[in-house]
Formats: sequence, C-alpha cells, structure tokens
Amino acid sequence: MENRLNDRSGLILIVDDTPTNLSLLAQVLGDAGFEVAIATSGERAIEQVKRERPDLILLDIMMPGIGGLETCRRLKADPCFNTLPVIFMTALADVEHKVKALELGAVDYITKPFRESEVVDRVAIHLELCKTRLALAQSEKRTETVLNSLREVVWSAYLDPFEIVYLNPSVEAIYGLSPQALIDRPEQWIERIVEEDTPSVKAYLCGTPNPNASDCESFELEYRVIGLHGKAHWLQCHAKIQREASSGRFRVDGVLYDNTARKLAEQKLVYAAQKDSLTDLANRAFFIDKLNQALKAVQSSQSAKVALLFIDLDRFKNVNDSLGHSIGDELLVQVSHRLLKAVRPTDLVARLGGDEFTILIENIYKEEHVLTICDRIQDLLSQPLSVDGYTFTLTASIGVVLSADLYRCADDMLRDADIAMYEAKRQGKACYQLFSRQMYDQVAYKLSLENELRLALKKAELFLVYQPILDLETEKLSGFEALMRWHHPELGMVSPGEFIPLAEEAGLINNIGEFALEEACHQMSQWIEAYPEAAALTMNINVSSHQLETESFPRLVDKTLRKTHLNARNIKLEVTETSLIKNTQVSWENLRKLKEKHIRISLDDFGTGYSSLSYLIKFPVDTLKIDRSFVSTMKSNHSSLEVVRAVITLARTLGMVVVAEGVEDVDQALAIRGLGCDLVQGYLFSKPLSVEQAAEYIQQSRSSILSVGSVSHTYQLVAGRA
Repeated sequence: MENRLNDRSGLILIVDDTPTNLSLLAQVLGDAGFEVAIATSGERAIEQVKRERPDLILLDIMMPGIGGLETCRRLKADPCFNTLPVIFMTALADVEHKVKALELGAVDYITKPFRESEVVDRVAIHLELCKTRLALAQSEKRTETVLNSLREVVWSAYLDPFEIVYLNPSVEAIYGLSPQALIDRPEQWIERIVEEDTPSVKAYLCGTPNPNASDCESFELEYRVIGLHGKAHWLQCHAKIQREASSGRFRVDGVLYDNTARKLAEQKLVYAAQKDSLTDLANRAFFIDKLNQALKAVQSSQSAKVALLFIDLDRFKNVNDSLGHSIGDELLVQVSHRLLKAVRPTDLVARLGGDEFTILIENIYKEEHVLTICDRIQDLLSQPLSVDGYTFTLTASIGVVLSADLYRCADDMLRDADIAMYEAKRQGKACYQLFSRQMYDQVAYKLSLENELRLALKKAELFLVYQPILDLETEKLSGFEALMRWHHPELGMVSPGEFIPLAEEAGLINNIGEFALEEACHQMSQWIEAYPEAAALTMNINVSSHQLETESFPRLVDKTLRKTHLNARNIKLEVTETSLIKNTQVSWENLRKLKEKHIRISLDDFGTGYSSLSYLIKFPVDTLKIDRSFVSTMKSNHSSLEVVRAVITLARTLGMVVVAEGVEDVDQALAIRGLGCDLVQGYLFSKPLSVEQAAEYIQQSRSSILSVGSVSHTYQLVAGRA
C-alpha cells in the first residue's frame, strides 16, 4: 500500500479544531506521500488558502466560530477558489449536514471515526479527478484557442428545428455578425444566402432528416452569402449529419471555407482567357473558339451563313509613332465602341491585337446585309474622334469572307479574311473587299516566290545588268545604273517590279542590297583596271529605304569601297523620293555620313511622290532623276513637259545635276536636251547590258552618241549601236 502511494503528490489542507484529528490525519497523509498543511478554524483556513492555494481541503463540519459549511460557502463564492475540491469530515449519522455539504459544492465526505486507508484513497481519487478535470479544461482551452485561430468557420447545429449550438469567431468576417448573434437568431444563417443558392442549402438544413437514413451522412455545398456592407462571399461547405445517441436528434457539424479570393481569381482568369484587356472586347482565342462553334452550326443549316470581317485601321501606326501609345490605346477603345454600335447585339466583335479587329456575324442570308454593316463601320469611323485634345478621322480596310459550308476551321476562314483585308489595302484603303479564290492563289504564289527568293542568292540566280547613262552635252558615256535581275530556273526572268517589293515585305531587301552594292563596286573596279577611260565613269547603285534606315549602312558602304579598292567618286547612291518622305532621323544621319565620305546621292523617280521642296535643301542630294512617266508623256501632255522644265530649272538653281529616265525616241531626247537636261538614259540609247556587253560599250564610248545636227542621223546611229 505504501509503495502504491509514494508517487502521489499534492498539498492537502486539513481543517479541524481537534488536535488529535489534525495529528492523525497529517501523519497518515504525510506517510502516503502528500504534502500537508493544517488550520484549526474556518477563519485560519480561509487565510491559509489565500496565502497558498492547496490542491484539496479536508474540512471538519462542526467547528466553533465559522463552521465547516460556512467556510466552504465563502470559498466557493470566491471565483479564485470555487473549483477547489473540498472533502467534508463528519459523524456517521450526520445525514443532514452531509446533504448540505454536497449542495455547497463538496466533492465527497469522510465519516468519523476515520479509517486510514479510506482517507488516503478518497484523497488520492479526488486529486486524480482534479488533475483529470484540469487536464480536460486545458485541452478544451487549447481546442477553443485552435478553433478561434482558424480562418475557416467551424460550426455545429441541430436539425428539425435548425438550432446553432457552436460557431467560432471567424464567422463574423463573413456574416458581419457575432457568433452569439447567429446562435440567438439562427434564421439569419439561411436568410443571408443568395436567393438562387438557397434551395440547395435548405435541402440539407431545413428539411426533416429521413429517420431511416444512415446515422452519418456527409455533404459538400458551394454557395454565396451576403455579408457586411452587401459584399458577397463564396463559401465551400464540408459537413456531416449524424444522429446523437443520447438525444436521438440529428446534429450537423461542418467547416466553411471562404473561397471568395479564389473565385475572383478564377473570374479574372476567365476574363483574361476571353477578353481583350484594353477594349473589353473578345480576344483572339475566344473569338476563334466561337467562330469554330459557328462553323459547326452552319454545317447543319441549309441556308444560314456565317460572315467574318477582318478590320485593320488605315495609317494607325502614325498615331503611335507621333503621339505615343497612350493616345493610340485610347483611340482603340473609342474605335471598339463604334464597332459595337455598327453591329447587332448578337454579333461578336473582337480585337486580335494592335489595330486589328474582327467581327463574327451569324445567321446571314444575304450578302447585302454584311456589306451594309461594312458601310456602317466606315461611316461611324469617319466621324471625328477626340483624344486628349487631338481630333482624328479614321478609315479602315476590311476583308470580308462569307461561308456556307466552305470552311471547317476558323483559322482558314480568318486567313482568307486577312487576305481580303490586304487586298483592300492594296486597292487604296478605306474600302472593303470580298474574298475570292483568285486572292488566295495570288498570296500563295507570292509566298512561294518569297521562299524561292530566299534561296536565289545562294543559288546565284540574282545578278546585275548595267544601263548606260549618257552626258547630253559631251555626247559621252557618263556611267551606268546597276539594275538587279532574277533568273528563276522555272519561271524564267522575274520582273524587278515583282520581286523587289516582295523582298522589302519579306525583310530580304538588305541582303539583296548588300549583294548589289558589293557586286556593282567590284565590277566598276574591274572596268577601271581594264579600261583607263572607265576611271571617269560613275556606277549608280540603288538603295532601298530599309537600307537607308539601317544605322550600319554607312559603315557597309565604306567597307565595300575598301574591299573593292574603289574610289568614292566612282559611285552614286540612288534613293527614291519615298525614302526621302519617310524623313527618319537615322536616314538623315546616314546621308550626312555618306556625304562626308564624298559619296554622291541621287534622288530617283523625282516628281512621283509628295516630298516638300524644302527637303531638297535639307538633304545632301546631288542629282535629280526625272521619272520616266513625265518623259514619256511630254509630247502628248503639256503638263508633263512643264513638270520636266520646272524640275530642270529647280535643279540648276540648287546646283544639282538632272537625269532624264526612260528616253525611248529621238523627239524625247532632243526635247530634254533643249530644256537643258544634263544626263539621259533609256532604251533609245541602250537597254540594260550584261557585264560583257557593258565592257564593249565602254570601249565604244570614245565616239559621240548624239549628233545634234541631224535627227535622222541620230536615230540611225543610236539604232545601229543598240
């Protein structure tokens, strides 16, 4: 017995006015391993408890002064000691006092005379119970702390009727109500649910559970609750319904997860997957998906059609380049509003990117309906738009595709609408074009030709020919213009008017231009070495606007001259009037650097563009070349003659040399000579020549080409030489 009690501990306060009892109990409990304190009256017991709280009190009922019952009542009235376990000591027959002691909160009583083993066992049992209650209280406290710290709402309620019995504080963040407010009025739990979500929740919480159902049923629900300030919360509910064995009632225990942030993120993802962030129109991916669905629907219809409009704003790049992207973006937003006004509510308008828009029109039965929408779009866009103090009047190029059962894939239909749109651009912009098969064939041909052109340099299919340029005053050869040619193994000779623009579109013009520059310089260097008279000649080399806008172009020219051992005075770079109009800072700087190296600049096709005459003063131009369109019509069109006269007069005033292109008969030759033109080139004197033919022409250039005394002699001489 002694060994079994040695591990017991705790402070026991013994309260008795009889010294014998105090001594006996103190010895028995001390021997059992307990720590003992004593008090001889109720007053001293209360003082002792306040000084040092015991773990258990052995309290005699019958004492002078404050008796045991009053002592117990006073201790239990103090919140600090109301949980203190009290065991009364009383006579065996004192039933009334025993009952009263238990009513005051005593945990037990021991009858006198004492039995030592009973005292020890009773004390040990109640100390253990006390420890258990303390541990349980601490566990409950920890549980409550954990539940209170959770962001999730933990709840418990009885069903039929619905009665909430527990809620942790997290519920207030959702409902805007305290747990107690909801416990007091549980109907608010249901009333705050969004109306369309209410039935699914009521099916579990407000109905009468099936008495034959399983004793345990789990369920999950997702619904919305209107919380504080009208804010909606998306809730995910995981709960379990079970029948309590003790009461027979159904109880539901659950956890609510606030998924509002996740739902908002999902909505943003859906928006990003479907909408253009700038204009709020459909984006490319969503539009293609809807177009594919529409094409599938068309397959089952015998009459309805689908129309696709591909819209590109004309010259919109100028807005971004000159005024900035912020103004350009606002302009695109206003354009999107006007496109929406131009169509039916059922039509889908999308922004593919940049200034490209598409419109899907379903249930179209007549082509006229679509063309009416195109006219409406142009009309709405032509009305002035104001952005940040700027006023814009826009036009658009529109490609139109109509489909009955021709298309199975949205990408194919979109491709053909794009082709039609570019045809509208080619036709002069501000118009629409219906797609045709011929357009597709042309694009396919251009694509094939582009691929062939990429290989042409490697296969040595590109080469130069040289057209003589003659001095009208000395009647001598002044130089050559190097012209690019392409001999395709299957197509034969491909026109420069066909492949040069294609090279510019495909980004190949810089490579071709570099080849032409080096080849022309190399050939000129060889002629100078072979023929002394060639040292005074000039090689005119065409330069594209793309080359002129490349910062490294002056270095390329310098490198090529060094590589071919050619003097800068032997070349003249020809740039078009279009290049001049672009007027970029890089182009200006490149021309300045070229002039510093004593390289002369010739302005080609002068008169065909819209360049300001002030450019001729700003740019370091040495030569003006009158376009062949004016030369060829001088005889039949008085205006052309006056343009030629004006250009020659302007050039002389500015100290520039004038070259007339495309001279094809003697009358033209004599007319431009009479106007004072300096140089001339054209089929009258020579077609573009091969390297060998040009070398022969150099050797024959010692004699004069024109005889001003006799037109007939001139014609015969020139014809014979050609």
